[in-house]
Amino acid sequence: MTAAYSFAFRHYDPLVSEDIALLLNRYLEGARALEGAPAYLFDVVLHDGTLIGQIDLRVGDTPALVTYAGQIGYGIDRPYRGHHYAAKACELIRTVALDHGMAELWITCNPDNIASVRTCERIGARFVERVSVPRGTELWRRGDREKLRYRWGLADTDTA
Repeated sequence: MTAAYSFAFRHYDPLVSEDIALLLNRYLEGARALEGAPAYLFDVVLHDGTLIGQIDLRVGDTPALVTYAGQIGYGIDRPYRGHHYAAKACELIRTVALDHGMAELWITCNPDNIASVRTCERIGARFVERVSVPRGTELWRRGDREKLRYRWGLADTDTA
């Protein structure tokens, strides 16, 4: 992304399900964003306002995003795991992706992250392959060496 490039971020009111809500926290772009992709960062909260995690949507389909970085990143705080909140957050953020014309999302996770694998399965994402993280990338510097790639067709009707 060059300095001349400016992504037109949109405002989103809280996205709400039966259990959780996504509250727009901030926008990420340039050096602050993974692989320089413009991203929305949402807080995942319970209806009483308790912050339980975060999810981000990286808008774009660069080779890095679709191959090893992923277009969605999520994390649920340890005390709140086991309630499928990450899957519910993915379902809510689908609206934002569709609003940006994204028909599919690529999700990647570390091979030993069984919870993330289960989240991908729960939302109906399909495993594609295991890939190596390229040397010199931000994820490589963080210690990631391999990723599992999942394709989530947003119009797919066979999600849980």
